Amino acid sequence: MVNAAVLVVQAWALAAVLTSYSSRTLAVLAGAVVARSLLGWATQVVSTRAAAGAKEELRALTLDRALALGPEWVAKRGVGELTSLATRGLDALDAYFGVYLPALVTAAVAPLAVGASILFVDWPSAVVVALTVPLIPLFAVVIGRYTEDRVGPAAAATERLSGNLLELVRALPVLTAFRRASAQAEAVRKVSDAHRRGTLGVLRVAFMSAFALELVATLSVALVAVVIGVRLVAGDLTLAVGLFVLIVVPECYLPLRAAGAAHHASEDGLEAIRRVAEIPEVAAGGGRAVSGFSELRIDGLRVRRRDGYAPDGLSLVVRPGEIVRLDSASGTGKSTAFAALLGFVPFEGAITVDGTPLADIDMSIWRQIVTWVPQRPEFAESLVAAEVDDVDLAADLGIVHLVDRRIVELSAGERQRVALLRALSRPGTRLLLLDEPTAHLDPATAATVMAAIERAADQGIAVIMATHRAVTAAEAAPAAQPPVDVADEVAAGSGPLRGLINRRMLGGAALGSAALVSGVLLAALSAWLIAKAAQQPPILTLSIAVVGVRAFGLARAALRYTERLAVHDAVFRTATDLRVRLWDALVRIGPARALGLRSGEGLRRFVDDVDTVRDLAPRVLVPPLVALGACVAAIAVQTAILPTAGLALAIAVVLAGLGAPLVSLVAERRATAALSEGRRTVAAGVLTLFTCAPDLIAFGRHTQHRAALASADAALVARAKRQAFGAGAGQALITLLLGAATVASTYLAVGIDPVLIPIVALVPLALAEVLAILPPAVTHLPALRAAYARISALEAAPAAPAEQWNSGEGVHLENVTARWPGASRPVLNGFDLRLAPGTHAAVVGPSGAGKSTLAALLLGFINPETGSLTRPPTVAWCPQDPMLVSTSVRENLKLAAPHATDAELEAALAQAGLPGFDLDATATITSGGEAQRIALARALLAEADLIVLDEPTAHLDVPTADRVLATLHEALAGKTVIHITHRPAEAERADVVVDMGVVDRRALVGA
Repeated sequence: MVNAAVLVVQAWALAAVLTSYSSRTLAVLAGAVVARSLLGWATQVVSTRAAAGAKEELRALTLDRALALGPEWVAKRGVGELTSLATRGLDALDAYFGVYLPALVTAAVAPLAVGASILFVDWPSAVVVALTVPLIPLFAVVIGRYTEDRVGPAAAATERLSGNLLELVRALPVLTAFRRASAQAEAVRKVSDAHRRGTLGVLRVAFMSAFALELVATLSVALVAVVIGVRLVAGDLTLAVGLFVLIVVPECYLPLRAAGAAHHASEDGLEAIRRVAEIPEVAAGGGRAVSGFSELRIDGLRVRRRDGYAPDGLSLVVRPGEIVRLDSASGTGKSTAFAALLGFVPFEGAITVDGTPLADIDMSIWRQIVTWVPQRPEFAESLVAAEVDDVDLAADLGIVHLVDRRIVELSAGERQRVALLRALSRPGTRLLLLDEPTAHLDPATAATVMAAIERAADQGIAVIMATHRAVTAAEAAPAAQPPVDVADEVAAGSGPLRGLINRRMLGGAALGSAALVSGVLLAALSAWLIAKAAQQPPILTLSIAVVGVRAFGLARAALRYTERLAVHDAVFRTATDLRVRLWDALVRIGPARALGLRSGEGLRRFVDDVDTVRDLAPRVLVPPLVALGACVAAIAVQTAILPTAGLALAIAVVLAGLGAPLVSLVAERRATAALSEGRRTVAAGVLTLFTCAPDLIAFGRHTQHRAALASADAALVARAKRQAFGAGAGQALITLLLGAATVASTYLAVGIDPVLIPIVALVPLALAEVLAILPPAVTHLPALRAAYARISALEAAPAAPAEQWNSGEGVHLENVTARWPGASRPVLNGFDLRLAPGTHAAVVGPSGAGKSTLAALLLGFINPETGSLTRPPTVAWCPQDPMLVSTSVRENLKLAAPHATDAELEAALAQAGLPGFDLDATATITSGGEAQRIALARALLAEADLIVLDEPTAHLDVPTADRVLATLHEALAGKTVIHITHRPAEAERADVVVDMGVVDRRALVGA
């Protein structure tokens, strides 16, 4: 209301001073200009700060509800999609709070206040306004409803895109092994292009709505200008009233148009709010506290899984100091039973703690005494030492040498022992749930682990252990392998932003500049029309001007619509190109050199940084190009009429164009770059929280990580609020300087042709919209530059050396030395191996002895430093970690054989021990044994000459493992097989045994 009142005062003062110069009126005009600049600044600051606070609250709600629903729900919804919703999705609220709500409030107040002032001075013009204003909300509602139906699918597509790209980064080793990594570049392009087309389809409708609103508003203002001109010619209106109406009438339409356009801009944010609201709340559970127990009883436990129950009727009793083993067949629900004990899944049957139903117990307190070691542990920290409470117990597990290592460098067996150390070192544990704790360990190490478990039981801890192998405890720890330190190899870099500018973007900028020039010329021509009409010339004298007003009005709306589509199409194409280039870079540097990039940093660069470039490029690179043309046109018009006024405008434009961005930068004190880094930190924290949700919730550490994330989010909000002052200050300076240019031009125009005075006075005001886009462009520049620098650094990273191996029928390694990239010492040194074609070789040895390094050599992930390697040309791989992506089983299998039929996929699953398995099932919610067999089926589909099996039966019970191995022996007859295993019984089936644990690391097997 205050802003509307100040606007009316400014228009009255300007109209009065143009028709009858007065220093007092000029002073009133100057005061109104200052007041409007301060009010505009305050509005922007308040709205930006509100947006920051709302995002923090909604992100907290998303995280808290998702964590309360548990890991099962998080896995089904998808880590990538949830991360996208909690970060990029909620960032869209900036438009809602920063643009839409202020526009909505202004639209509710300004048109009524301005309309009332017009009615007071000129009722015929008020009638025209009253008849045309309702058209704007009518168009907004009609087109808005049509757009809303498309925003939801578009938002879901954005979440799926982020999830799919994340899955691709994580599956890079498997894709590389099956020679599918390079081909996935085309898949990345297709997915990104499909997202671009879908998003542009929604934007086309939204921009059409904006076009319709702008067209109606522009033509309505032009109609009012023409009506005023005709009435001035007829002598029914004074020039002062006509100018007043012309100056204020756009404010009847602009707020409604801005609210309608902002509504479409805010729909992504509104859709994010709807998606957050759809996350169900969890009813409060039991409230009984427990600090220990004398008996835990499970009776008839059943959990619904796909088409049946697993477990189905499990019953057991465990007491302190006892070890209960679950050794049922793979896929019968042992891991699910642990999930039920942790409160992660609903179940049928009964679980009681000293007679108290588990549902009546406070799960947060229960989990303080229950400690869990999953099949595939996840770690939220980067270093081993940060994950454990007491590193002194590391000696009991033989992993003292791992304490200072990074998690990402550890083998599967080493990760398993670190997870067990984390569990055993946790104070207050009364129940220990161990899900195959010795699955990836050699017999000696497994015996050491079993001894540590038995010592825990001797201390009164109840132990439930899911295992497929009986392991005897050992008294002495196995010899520790010396550590291999691996350094990060991808460093920060920089890239010139001109690489983001292309012809499409330049074309869009030219269209945008033409649209703004049309707006400037429309203002100038309208002013001339009214001033000329006040002299009451023949009506035909004004006909050309009337046509020009309509033409420029149409051109402005049409050019603006075309410019928006062109620029957004350009940046989405750029984003697609960047994703393809980044994927090619990841493939080029290879899985061995991209250990860290396959976790949080890979997501940041591959998803977040590309999205940042996509979002900020049109806000940073296009505005200066657009503003330049409009400012030159305005100064040219002003100079042609009055050179001194042109000079005054030029000075104001230079000061505003350079000073406003500078003021914004100084006021926000580098908050924008820090804001971008803060967003990346929060995004990484959200990803870690969802990825590690099972482990974090089970250990009660999710509250700690949640608090750290809340702290980071609070710091992000503080930065956003500081930035708000800078952006608001820049806009205030623009309003102030252009208002000063209007005052100065009006003063300088005294004495010139009265017809030209309104043009000189109104042209500077028309540049407010032009220059307003510059402060955000400059404040976002550091964030754009930082994101593009990280992308350029990855693109510029040195490629992995070309694979160095000779093609042959068998496997022959002679005097090979090999190390991982960045490692301080080699893992294999002078290693020899010779296998005849068709040999089935079992590779054994303690954890860390180099078995996975041998597999990496054969797969081409790393090259020999010295010596020679000969192998068959085609290799298939079944890794320790199945590396399944969260799509269907069918899609996971087709990574190895893209053109395989369903019948061929089912046959491979049958060979792997999963006959009749549902191809449409989500691969990532299968049991450990099922996931391992899916990975095995994937390897069989590749039809390679060399098959590398890395502990393919680690999570299988003995009967199932025997059946699978017998089937594999037939299916792989005639092929060379490298079978890495810790199980002596499996090694006995092989033609030869390669022991990696010998002192000199040599294993010669005769051909």
